[in-house]
Amino acid sequence: MRVFPRRRQPLYGPLLALALCAELWAGNASALTPAPPSISCALPSGPLPTRTRAVFLLDTSGSMRGFGDGKADIFKRVKQAILAYVESAKPDQLEVMTFDSGLHQHRSYQLPGDQPRLASDLKALTAEGSNTYLYSSLNAALSPLKGDGGFMTNVYVLTDGIDNEVGGKVTAQQAISSFKNRGPLDSLTYIALGTAIPQEAQQAILHSDYASGLTMPVGGVPDLVGDGIGTGRVIVTDANHVPAPYADGTPLNLSSHVSGLDLLDHTAHGGVASLRAPARLPYGTPALLCAPRAITPGAKLIGGRPRYTLLELNLGQEGTGMRWLNPGADRALNPGESVTLRYWAAPTLNLEGPLVGLHLPAGANGLDGSVERLPSSRFFTVRLRNTGSQVSQNITPRLMLGSGRSVELPAISVGTGTAPAGTPPNVLAPTEPDPSVQGRRGVAAWKIGLLALVLLGLALLGFGLLLRRARRPRKPVVPQLIGTAIPTVKGIEYGEDRLLSLVSDRGEVSSVQTPLGGPFDLGMLAKVPLLSGMRAEQNLDGMRLLNIPADIEVSQGTRLLHAGDLIRPGTLLGVAIAQRARAPHAPLGSLVGLGLPLTLRTEGVTLHVCGPYGVHALMIHPGITDLGDEFRAPALTGLKVSVSGPNILLADLPHGMTITRPGEDAPLRPGTYLPAESLLTLPEA
Repeated sequence: MRVFPRRRQPLYGPLLALALCAELWAGNASALTPAPPSISCALPSGPLPTRTRAVFLLDTSGSMRGFGDGKADIFKRVKQAILAYVESAKPDQLEVMTFDSGLHQHRSYQLPGDQPRLASDLKALTAEGSNTYLYSSLNAALSPLKGDGGFMTNVYVLTDGIDNEVGGKVTAQQAISSFKNRGPLDSLTYIALGTAIPQEAQQAILHSDYASGLTMPVGGVPDLVGDGIGTGRVIVTDANHVPAPYADGTPLNLSSHVSGLDLLDHTAHGGVASLRAPARLPYGTPALLCAPRAITPGAKLIGGRPRYTLLELNLGQEGTGMRWLNPGADRALNPGESVTLRYWAAPTLNLEGPLVGLHLPAGANGLDGSVERLPSSRFFTVRLRNTGSQVSQNITPRLMLGSGRSVELPAISVGTGTAPAGTPPNVLAPTEPDPSVQGRRGVAAWKIGLLALVLLGLALLGFGLLLRRARRPRKPVVPQLIGTAIPTVKGIEYGEDRLLSLVSDRGEVSSVQTPLGGPFDLGMLAKVPLLSGMRAEQNLDGMRLLNIPADIEVSQGTRLLHAGDLIRPGTLLGVAIAQRARAPHAPLGSLVGLGLPLTLRTEGVTLHVCGPYGVHALMIHPGITDLGDEFRAPALTGLKVSVSGPNILLADLPHGMTITRPGEDAPLRPGTYLPAESLLTLPEA
């Protein structure tokens, strides 16, 4: 732990004079801070989409290859633009519909699993049709399109012609507005390739609240991402690296429902923007980043809103890439009491370097702390103890990071009194020595030594008396979790090759080796605790779900799946997990993330509770310790241990629970020492 010297008292006189000067120059100073740009930007209220979907309505008439009245052969490059869009924007779902003298093919792709099939289908797609029944085809494509399912939808109409249906009953206004159940962030872009958008379609676009038009020069193909078309969704884990892929100086605006959350600079620089985030920003806070449209030279934009990007801010409670894992920890400390704050740090956060440590403010007498972390682990703990304070106060520690940045931690309420004997001494920041005080210390050194001996004797006598009395219940402290970050799964891909893959909330795909015969637990095989209990079995027809826990929802499209349903190869499933049900309120309490079965390992007086996904370490103190209380785990209530010399003694065992040595059936009895390793079996519910 690094100790920082106390700061000297500031010079209030000069600061006051500077403040008065600042008041006189307020008019000039205000010009130095640019006001947010006047870009229409308002984050919608209510549930927001969690997935993205792109719908392409592609003209396959012969003119797209330069035949007939076609002006250029652009069909192949348009298909390449769609693939480039998928690579860059990474939508979760893609719909491709083709039309000429009516709506023809309609193919759906769950990405990224179906991306090879998409590439193959587009390669085989040809433009051999005649006529361009644009409005009736657009109406037929968009009318059945649903805006629910948690999707943010972008519709793209790609055509090089105009509607030529004789006697057509669908108007441009009806075609543009046929997407009825759309969300507030959905968009439609009519892209005219080498031709003008008809006047009636322009009017329909200008009167729409979600549509825009883009005209390309002859032979030109749009950049479906770089031209600022449609909306997007991004997960942000670093407040200083918000994707803003626009030209330097592009004005930006931010909308959120959180006070104090804003952009540091309302212009884009280097393709990124930075956020000013308040302390304890809730994990997953949404915000809307807005920028004006930017199109390639030669193109022309008609109507349309600014470009919107929905941000999911996974910045942790402190808004710096840290996630506070036990926000319910009791931070009101009486003398002798301690608290452990557990954190997970995002990979973008630098935890290395000599500056990583804890800084306690000047005057924080009575509070001692340390930072504990295993090498290369993203988990760390901050341990704080009240060693005895003369005044009641709230102390706000700061975590010093390897980058030189400091992060404000939650305030600790420190109570007054004398800490019990055995409490580690407080480490105070050094102050400049006072000569008169040093002189008095030299004179009274022998008195202090004699007083220390007397106090030590009294402390030993008091400690002996305390051992004869009932042990005062200690405030349970959640032990440190050692392991890797628990991933959040948003989807399960069951490929054509019968390979099972998990899709995380960041779009990362990881394969899971599953048996071709016999049931398996997906959470156990994938080492994802939140999926434990989800069981399935593969057969000749596909994969059959055997059990879905009550706090997990598995869906295929808009249909919820249940135990017994058969999943065909080439299917992408959506997964929604009620994480609160698997958080410390569950019967296993703070052990819930370890999975089952549980193994007990002892190292001296330290007990390690080990599961397939992680380890909890707990130091056993003298007296009787109920592991159910220590781990806040009702399932372990009554399992009691004690310290006997350098060993851990099994003091009591509840009915139905057994502890056995590896390879042995005979259970351990109360009164015996715990071996170096033993298996804990919980009673059946």
